[in-house]
Amino acid sequence: MRILLLFAMFLAAGSLLVMPIEVLAHGTEKHDNMVPVDAQMKKLHAIMPTFSVACANMETALEKGEIAIVASEAEKITSAIPDLKKSKPHKNIKQRRKFVDHAASLEKAVITTVDLAKKGKLVEAKAAYKKVEGVCSACHAKFRD
Repeated sequence: MRILLLFAMFLAAGSLLVMPIEVLAHGTEKHDNMVPVDAQMKKLHAIMPTFSVACANMETALEKGEIAIVASEAEKITSAIPDLKKSKPHKNIKQRRKFVDHAASLEKAVITTVDLAKKGKLVEAKAAYKKVEGVCSACHAKFRD
């Protein structure tokens, strides 16, 4: 999982060198210089790499039993959830309510993971973390290009 995540981050970073974030839009549509980019979409594009890195660090910390790091990485995710809830998805835009519901589910799963880890219940925390991954996967399948 970690290798796949690192590979995805590498590809994403490489694509930024080829095409600036501002030209990406919903679906296959592209913004040109005449159309201003939605500020919230810029935030969404900034949030996602943060989520990826924080999730990878959280998973590693859970494996090592490093509770303080789990909590620290979870804070990075939960502090960005309000902006995620304000954003529009890339596709299925008319289902934005479901997008917001996914963000709320992500928040709940992250908080549950941290709470279990803080109680020393690492087996349960790792299981809860799988729900974090599941929410991310479901949301990306529905709303991401």
